[in-house]
Order: sequence, then structure tokens, then C-alpha cells
Amino acid sequence: MSRSLEPWSIEASEIRCGRVDPYYVKTLTRVLAAHAMTQKLVVAGYQRMLDTVADPSLRELTEQIHLQERLHAQLVYQLLEEIGVREQSADRTLLRAFRSPSFEAPLFFAERAQGEIDLLMAGLSFETSGLLMLGVNYVESSYAPHARLAQVVLEEKAAHDQLFSDLLAQEAPRLGLELVSERLFCWLPMAVNSFGPAGSGFTNECLRLGLKRKDNQQLADLYLALTRLRCQRVGLRMPQLTAEYPRRLV
Repeated sequence: MSRSLEPWSIEASEIRCGRVDPYYVKTLTRVLAAHAMTQKLVVAGYQRMLDTVADPSLRELTEQIHLQERLHAQLVYQLLEEIGVREQSADRTLLRAFRSPSFEAPLFFAERAQGEIDLLMAGLSFETSGLLMLGVNYVESSYAPHARLAQVVLEEKAAHDQLFSDLLAQEAPRLGLELVSERLFCWLPMAVNSFGPAGSGFTNECLRLGLKRKDNQQLADLYLALTRLRCQRVGLRMPQLTAEYPRRLV
């Protein structure tokens, strides 16, 4: 689908002055709200890890990432504030979507995850998916402030992704490959679903308006390919998933 707006072509000042189509603003608000809410839940998940991970070195790592992710969440909510949308209002726009499969992984992380294996799974889920969303979709967003934020955060997210990839290879044998594989079977469907349904009307509008570059299915397939390579490297069993959203174990 061709995009009607070029990367970095819309500024917050244009929205505040009323020079931007209200439909674009509504769609942008939903994109930013989903980004912000996911970040908020990830922050809560890393806080939960601080309460349940005993290993000192992993706790230190978790604390560092928790602080960085909290800053990222604040920055996304600031983007919303700049266009006149407060945090509570942004969160309310997601009331219907909040309990959809797209939010299963961050909700699970925030509410139920615990221990070292779930920390590894969170890294495999959120750092990799976040890297793809930022690096593929958001760095060339038509909304310049979102693109600039993605560009700033991208290097840090790439470092987190590599760190967790190395950590998985280091810690999975110690924790037990079978135990880690069993947890991967729980996490992977949720992680893939976080990209959302393929070819949805909303995603197509985001593509048309230049707020995203790739369809959800393309990102999900890329995520699965990266995860498969990492599982092979470590010796983990790779779950087989259904083809359609929401993905489930076969």
C-alpha cells in the first residue's frame, strides 16, 4: 500500500494549530497510546522482576533496564501531551483493545511473570519486538516527533536485544534447557500476537498515513525468524504456532 505522507513530514506544532486532518490526529493518537501503554506495562513487568529475581547480577541488569524503560514510557506520553492528549485520556482510547491478544504479553509480564526464566522470556519478547517496531515502523514515521524518539531509543533497544540474546545463551543451560523451552511455549504465542492482526483496517490506515511501514504479519514473521535462530543457537525447542492471529500453539 502506498503512503500518502512522507517520513518526518508532520510536526506537533502543525497539529496544535489545527493544520492537520483530524482523522490523521485520531489515528496517530491511537498509535502513540498503544506504544505508551505497552511501555507502561513493560515497566511494571520489570518492577515485578525486581521483586522476584534473586540472582544479584540479573537484579542489577533488571534495575538498569527498568529505569530506561520507565524513561521511554514517559517520553511517549510526552508526545501525547504535546498534541493535547493526557495520559488518562490516551489509556481510555485502548479500553477495547486492552484485553485483546495484542496485549497478552505485556499484561502477563506486568501481572503474572516471575523469576529468572520469565526475565529471559521478557527480553526475548519485548526487546526484540521493540527493536523491530522502532527500527522498521517508527524511525520513518510521518509524525516527526515519534520518528525522532524512535531514532534516539533505537540504539539502546538494540543493545538490550543483543544483551538478552547473549544472556539467553549463557543462562538457559544453567537454568535447564527443558524448563526454559517449556516457558518459551507459554511466551511465544503472546509475543507474536503483540504485533496485532494481519491486514487490519487500522493497520492499513497507518500504512497509508505513513505512521507504519510494514504490515503486522511481516513484522511477526521477521520476529519468528529471529527467535528461531536464537533457539537453534541455544538448543531450545521452537514451538509450532497456528498461522492466523491470534497465534496459538499447534
